[in-house]
Amino acid sequence: MSGTCLNLDLAGNIGWSLFSPPTDPPTPPRFGSHNWRGEGAPAILGKFGDWLSDFYMVSPWDAMAWEEPWLQPGDKVEKMKILIGLPAICLAFANSRRHPMPFVTVTPKEVKKRMTGRQDAEKVDVIDACWKIGWKVKTSDEADACGVGLVSYRRIWPRPVPA
Repeated sequence: MSGTCLNLDLAGNIGWSLFSPPTDPPTPPRFGSHNWRGEGAPAILGKFGDWLSDFYMVSPWDAMAWEEPWLQPGDKVEKMKILIGLPAICLAFANSRRHPMPFVTVTPKEVKKRMTGRQDAEKVDVIDACWKIGWKVKTSDEADACGVGLVSYRRIWPRPVPA
């Protein structure tokens, strides 16, 4: 096991980060995003499932984490299909016979708090926090995925505590 974790910000646009085990000096995560917003639930879910399988073949990981969906009153059915469908694909992937792995979910407030110290931070604040530590993210989706990684990594692999 390499100790690598794929972290995801799931919505019409997908942000991802790949965290490796801690090193000295620290190795920054890899990150990126996919802009599929506006393509409809079937296209977004299909593209995401394909990307997940393809990316795993190129850069396998041992655990997954994603931001929990944020459903709001008045959300349209199409948006709900996306916000529920993407985590369902992640659950299926992490629990498949081919590559079972641990996974966790984190809330948007946990990401904001970890990145900025405030649960009510704006997207630009999370992007700024990434840049301050040298992670040159291009989108708020990439920044959120990096925040998911910072919150989730030690939940999946806690540091050993001396007896």
